[in-house]
Amino acid sequence: MKHELVALVTGAANGIGKAVARKLASRKISLFLTDINKEQGANAAKEISQTYGVRAEFLCTDVSKETEIQRMVAESLSLTGRLDYAANCAGICETVATEERSITTDWFDKVYSINTRGLWLCQKYEAEQMLRQTPRPIDFSPRPEKHSVPPQRGAITNVISISGLVSLGLAAYTPSKHAATGITKNGAKFYGPSGIRVNASCPGWTVTPMTERHMGNIAVPGTPEYDRSSINEKIACRRFGLAEEQANLISFLLSDESSYMNGALVVNDGGYYNIDN
Repeated sequence: MKHELVALVTGAANGIGKAVARKLASRKISLFLTDINKEQGANAAKEISQTYGVRAEFLCTDVSKETEIQRMVAESLSLTGRLDYAANCAGICETVATEERSITTDWFDKVYSINTRGLWLCQKYEAEQMLRQTPRPIDFSPRPEKHSVPPQRGAITNVISISGLVSLGLAAYTPSKHAATGITKNGAKFYGPSGIRVNASCPGWTVTPMTERHMGNIAVPGTPEYDRSSINEKIACRRFGLAEEQANLISFLLSDESSYMNGALVVNDGGYYNIDN
């Protein structure tokens, strides 16, 4: 009898987080969704449950607050008593990319509290729960011919950005994402020996409500501004990615099919970072 898998997804009300939740639900994984946006998050959980026939619960959570993260992880156990996967998608970004004079200390601290400190706390408490769990057998097909893959306790994927690998400006966001790469690598080192894998996806330019809000029609496919954008000229695929395309990668990094991946920073940017930088 197969174990009912449970995934925790932060930042799940929209964008990449919601796309990840939908993708995992399509794999019949039960979900515990969190976001600071209560109405959108609750609606996302209801929609996903009805569409995919899985259990999906929502908890309004501010990942800048340690006590709320602790409660989030504790309540995620209400489904099965386990936490098999965690996708940390919550994040914020400023709209000013080309200078840092206008970035205030308060804003820098707010970005840090969510993108860096919040990510670290999520990883820390998710891993603490996974450490308490009995390892689960790894299942994928075709099976290895001679040797079995050791069981694992869980998998965590942190959503960073190519801004964690290269500077695109963004005086608060870029440092927060560079720090997130170190959090991910430390997580892989700390928890890998106990059967918990920690990896990161590094999306490039992606169509989401956040990019549309910050960039306007430049981030909306089909508009004149998007079609003549200089950003697309720097991407080998000549387009922004979709949230669903990012979700496919994150789903893979959480799945048993990536059972030997740990500490990886996987770029998914249509051919931008590795070609022009």
